[in-house]
Amino acid sequence: MGDKNLKIPKYKKIKDDILNNIAIGHYKKNDIIPTELELANKYNVSRVTVRRATDSLVAQGILYRTPGVGTFVAKIPTQKIATLKSFTEEMEELGLKATTKVNTFMIKKAGLEIARILGINEEDMVYYIERFRYADNDLYVFEKTYMPVDSNPGISIKILEGSKYEYVEKIRGIKIDHSFQQIFPILPDETLSKLFGINEATPIIKIANTTYLEDKSVLDFTELLLNSPQYQLTYIRRR
Repeated sequence: MGDKNLKIPKYKKIKDDILNNIAIGHYKKNDIIPTELELANKYNVSRVTVRRATDSLVAQGILYRTPGVGTFVAKIPTQKIATLKSFTEEMEELGLKATTKVNTFMIKKAGLEIARILGINEEDMVYYIERFRYADNDLYVFEKTYMPVDSNPGISIKILEGSKYEYVEKIRGIKIDHSFQQIFPILPDETLSKLFGINEATPIIKIANTTYLEDKSVLDFTELLLNSPQYQLTYIRRR
């Protein structure tokens, strides 16, 4: 089938990666992003190509430049969308039976990037969780989640086989405030295409999701990969 990335302009790949890093919290408001030279070396492109990507984001008001200093994050792109619901609640509304299989449940150090997103130290421990989410025995979602251990000491495989949201609100007694998401299409790799039973040329949806509690702390960061032919996102936007 050839290289799947050939049709994606290099400047757009850089632009999308910057947006993704903003969405997952790697770059926060007023953070400086890497220099043109650093980005050019990272992506093996010219500085002109890098400038095209950052110029576009500056024009959108997402980045701003300070001459002689660098390029910074001006704002976090957001949209108000429908009420936040758990996967279990969504499936119940559709008349489907939701089940979850926990494939991986382990504890490890957060590391710099995940610590930054979760608002913890990089030496702090996090749960790393992989879950398969089913609706009427069809695989709809593959999740990879990071949760701080210190604030979730009671988490278990049994809880994760149900609803994280229910655990937080009913057992911990803390209200979930909102989630910040970036949604974009990708082509599945061989592993994902086999899991979902689809062709590698079939686009799927990837979501980078950070969930915030009422006290503004972060519950978790989750990367969701949706079996899009089976499960489409539907949002109702209200004023």
